[in-house]
Order: sequence, then structure tokens, then C-alpha cells
Amino acid sequence: MKPAKFLTARSTVMTLLIAVSSALLLTCFLPQRSSGDGNIPPWVGRLPEQFHFLSSLLGLDNIVGAGWFAFLVGLFSCSLIFSTLAQYKTAMSQARRLPSGSIPDESIRLKLSPSLLAQRLQTAGYRLAGSGEGVERYVKNRWGYWGNFLIHLGLVTVVLFSLVYIVTRHRVLLRLTGGEMTLLTPGNFVEMKGVMPLQRRLPAGISLIRLEPRFWKNDKLEFLSSELSFTDRPGSQPRRVDVALCDKSQYGPFIVYQMNAYGRAFDLLFESPRGERHGQRFFLPYPPSHMKAGYGDTALEGTDLLLKGKFYTDSKRQSMKLNSPPLYLRLQRGQELLGEVTLQPGAAKVLGPLKVTLTRSSWWTDILLEGSRGTTGIFAGFAVILAGVLISYCLVPREIIVRESGGTLHLQQVARRFALFYREEFADIIQARQSGES
Repeated sequence: MKPAKFLTARSTVMTLLIAVSSALLLTCFLPQRSSGDGNIPPWVGRLPEQFHFLSSLLGLDNIVGAGWFAFLVGLFSCSLIFSTLAQYKTAMSQARRLPSGSIPDESIRLKLSPSLLAQRLQTAGYRLAGSGEGVERYVKNRWGYWGNFLIHLGLVTVVLFSLVYIVTRHRVLLRLTGGEMTLLTPGNFVEMKGVMPLQRRLPAGISLIRLEPRFWKNDKLEFLSSELSFTDRPGSQPRRVDVALCDKSQYGPFIVYQMNAYGRAFDLLFESPRGERHGQRFFLPYPPSHMKAGYGDTALEGTDLLLKGKFYTDSKRQSMKLNSPPLYLRLQRGQELLGEVTLQPGAAKVLGPLKVTLTRSSWWTDILLEGSRGTTGIFAGFAVILAGVLISYCLVPREIIVRESGGTLHLQQVARRFALFYREEFADIIQARQSGES
């Protein structure tokens, strides 16, 4: 069997479609690296040792980035390419075909001169598309023959550029804290790569200069923007980049996105009874309303203690605008409460067995650097699909075949889609011919 025939066979197409759809459906049930912070999902660590191949070999925790998924999409792309070529040939054949000269039984007889009939068909929107051996073919909405081809071409474009995106995927997610530069060194960011990612040099560091959230009267987020400073290499001149939700920016080979994740970062200094000190940064999400707090918890480094915290936007709880809110902390060991305190920046208090000082409070937000390729082609493919659908259903081609025999014209209407809808149109044309003849 020829490769083209095999790839376009109904069984092959259905098998590939089911395989790709099932893989994508599986990502809805199994947490993926790309859906979280890019780290290995917890369910992988809970697998028995004999099932670790599900992550290491099959890559079920990163299906879109797995080689076998790229192979499936590649096969599906080849199948669509051959189908699209077949649709092109079909469209060309339909656009240029010339019916046989035999007169079908359903044709309508008219005693009218060919020139007058041609004039009136042209007035009705029909154009001569071919003639020969006593047959003339008039077509209305000739572009409609290309609808299926454009749909297939759009599908090919979407799938091919999706494959490009899968293969070249390069996403960098990092959390920035205001007032300091975050160096892009291992451990400071999460990097997600495809099967064959393009090697793109990351900037040396990024600083969060300013974060501005704005809210509607019902406390819902209206606008979120960040002013960033990129340093291409150590010692180079920083470059300012502004981003906002639904307003991306470009930096070198990367598209910079503002993520909908932000809040306050509290720098805490802990001191043990033995005088040992260590600092820890506590990230808390911004409160969802002026009457509710932003909650979070984190394990205290080097101990078995759990630190829980919260803060309000306004100490009087009247506005979503940040207004020097205190930080509320609770220290627990398991379910046992060891202590709780309320801190303002610079304040130091005893929290259970530890002394804690709030040294600084600043904004934090998540920024995504997208270095993958293919997204433009994916959207272009969807545009082509939409054009094909509109052409198929809004520009339905209709044909009127005119055959001449013994000085009499025989008319036949051909509509390949919604034929019943256009019977009245054909009847009006016939009646106009008869009235014109009289």
C-alpha cells in the first residue's frame, strides 16, 4: 500500500485522531509540569518503583513535551497534508469540469435564444465557467468549491505549527520581588523545554521596578501591570520592558507575559534561643477583597515547624488599595499552636520558641518568558479554517447547465449543498425566462 493511501485511509485517520485526542484528554486528568510551576507533579513521587516508567519513559507528567506525542502529531500532519492535496485536486476538478452533453430527465426545456439566456443568467449572478460540444456551464459563488480545501489547509497549518510549538517549546517562569534583581541562574527559575528546543540565551537578570494592580468597585481585578528592567549580561545597560495582563511585550527572542499571580513578599529574620539566625521570604497572595485576607503557609527551613500567615490590604478593611497592612503570623508543630504575632515592618516579636523580625515587605509577581515558536502559525491556521467554513456555508456554489438540442435549450440546476433551498431561485429564473420570451 502506498504511504499516501495508508495515511489517508479512514481507519488510519480515525486511529491517529483518537490517539492524539486521548493523549490531550489525559492531560486533563493527570497534572502536568506545564500546568503548575514546571516541577514534577506530586503524583509521580507517589508512584511505586515499578511504575516509574510512566514518568521517565512515557513522560505522562509532560505529555505535550514527550517525543511519542510529537511523533503522533507528525503522523497526523502527514495524513492531513495528503488529504489537503486530495481536496485541492477535487476543488480544481469541480471548478473546471464540463458535464456531458446527454440531456437528463429532470432538465427544463426553454425556447429562448442563447444570448438572451446568457444575459439573464449573468444578471442573476451566474458566470460562464466552461462550454463545449453544445453544453454551457454557469456557476454562481464559484469560490464555494474551495471551502473544504481551505478547511483542510487550515487544519494542516494548525497541526504543523502545533508540532513546531511542541518541538521548539521553551518557557521560562520566574517569580520577581520588587526592589531587587533576580539572576537567571539554576534554581531561580523554572524552565520547560520541548523535544528539540531552540537554544536561546536568557537575560542575565530581571528586576521588578513597579507593580500596579487596579480594581473595580466590586474588588475584582481590573488591571495588572509591571515595569521590568532586563539586563542582557552582567554590567550591561538595563532595558525597560512594560507588560500587563493581555498586553505582552517582546524582549530579544522571548515574548514577555504578565501572569495573573501577585501579592506581597515578607522578608522575615528568625533567631533561635541559641542565637542562630536565618532569613526566610514568605510569599502571600493578594487578598481577593477588602474584607478578606490573603492566606498562605510555608515550612520553616531546617525545622519541623509550619508558618502560617495572612494580611489585609487595608488595616481598616475599607479599600483594595494597599495601606501599610500588618502581617499576622502563626507558628505550628503539627496541629499544636506554638504562638501567634502581628508584625509591622521593622518590628521584632517572640513567636513560640523563636524571635521573628519583619525586615521588609515588597511586591511579588510571576513573569513568563515564552521562547517557543509556532503560535503565530496556529492562529493563522484557525483564521484559514474560519474562512473555509464561511465560504462553505455562505457561498454555496450553484450551477445551471445549459444544453442545446434541436433549437431548444435544456436547463438543469445543480447544487451540491442545501439543494432544496435553491429550488425557488431556479424557479424564479425559469419564470423570468418565460416572461422574457413572451
